[in-house]
Amino acid sequence: MFTIIIPTHDRPQLLARTLESLVQQTFRDFTTIIVSDSSQYLPPYEHLKSLPGNYVYLLRNDKPGPAVSRNHAIRLVDTPYAIFLDDDDTFEPEHLASLADRIRKSPPSPREILYCDFCVLEEDRNDAPPRFLKKTPVSIPGVTRETIFVNNLIPNSSLIIPTPILQSAMFDPALILFEDWDYLLACLRSATLTHLPINSVNIHKSHVAGEQNLRRGNTNNDQLLTTTLDIYRRHPSPDKATQDRRRERFATLGIDLPAEYL
Repeated sequence: MFTIIIPTHDRPQLLARTLESLVQQTFRDFTTIIVSDSSQYLPPYEHLKSLPGNYVYLLRNDKPGPAVSRNHAIRLVDTPYAIFLDDDDTFEPEHLASLADRIRKSPPSPREILYCDFCVLEEDRNDAPPRFLKKTPVSIPGVTRETIFVNNLIPNSSLIIPTPILQSAMFDPALILFEDWDYLLACLRSATLTHLPINSVNIHKSHVAGEQNLRRGNTNNDQLLTTTLDIYRRHPSPDKATQDRRRERFATLGIDLPAEYL
């Protein structure tokens, strides 16, 4: 039923934790595609052989970055649905079972992207394994297709995407930030968005000082504004109400948003 797509780069211990969360899934009808852009570490054979069903482990040597890795995986998906999972995030054991049960009971349309709630798990990666600090449940039922055009509050790992929609767009490797937001907006050109009150996705975050805690999302703050404007330019608002929300968002920063970004 599902394909789980995992891009990875030189984080073998975190990847092992991610894969272990898939080994523990109570629902077994899924395939895993792992795409690594580095040959520095051997594949995690012990976890791979424990995965149910099929898996694909790709080692590539072209441009590094999660966008290219996800694009390679997207082309290989042949199940009804795909789910992205970052190599430092995890699913609770019942996650896929809950999704499958919801889909069986109330089948979504072929153009309907589902998304669920999640928990933020703060940790210190200066320790090995990472030291748990805090867990915060996050519920986002108010996110709609239109609000995504203003700000993306849905982590990649919370999306469940029908394969025809998944393969209708590709990630842009030129984006240093927000390539997941850009991709979702491209998918939403021909899809709707539906919330599922399921909270079994764990988004692991690290804010403690130290090299092991660095990731793209907290090392490129100087590009947040310019990249947001680029996303706005690429994906114009679908209606006037969304244009007004964009204006209001930038007005709080003291910026009068030019028309080309509405």
